[in-house]
Amino acid sequence: MTPLPPGTPSTEPAPASGLRGRKRERTRAAISDAAFRLFAEQGFDAVTLARIAAEADVAPATVFTHFASKEDIFFSRREEFWAGMPQTVESSRTWGELLDGLRAFYAGRCELIFSQEHFAHGRVFSRVLLESPALRKSYHAIVAERQRLLAGLLAERAPRLADAEVRLFAALAIAVGETTYAAVHTTMAADEPTERVRAAAAEALDRGFARLARAYEGPAPLDAEPS
Repeated sequence: MTPLPPGTPSTEPAPASGLRGRKRERTRAAISDAAFRLFAEQGFDAVTLARIAAEADVAPATVFTHFASKEDIFFSRREEFWAGMPQTVESSRTWGELLDGLRAFYAGRCELIFSQEHFAHGRVFSRVLLESPALRKSYHAIVAERQRLLAGLLAERAPRLADAEVRLFAALAIAVGETTYAAVHTTMAADEPTERVRAAAAEALDRGFARLARAYEGPAPLDAEPS
């Protein structure tokens, strides 16, 4: 299965309205649930789209109506983990405010994982992701796209910044966020208790953003290049 390239639009649907929209959401959820049952039992690489369709009791063509690939099913919540980033960058006036906002952003994304509704699913996601080279390769493309998007947001917010500075900050900030997610995935896949998973995420966030804070002065205007 071809990995999702950077820039691939999400197939996350717009909020449903009416009977048809609700039926579409139910079908999409049934496909995703079926896929994750199979991923948990057999591993990502062993599962085919045809097998997912059979498990969800839909035609293979129906799967392709909702998802572009197995990777698209697995990473179908990726847009949810980017929602709020544009507002975080736009509302920041200084480097310090931006770093505080980014830390709060990533802490909030982790809370999505830790919620009672999603925690069991998160354990499966983490284990399957770490066990599959194909998924890890696809995830690298998603990380690269997040870095590009953050650089674009920062360039719009602070147009006087040099392009090299924008790209450097985006790379560093995304690296901290992804290091935090990696800590979450590692502890969840190892069936660590919830409090240990939370502690691992908080430790990664604290360490990463503390180091960034030493490089980017808190009160310095966002338009000014760090000294």
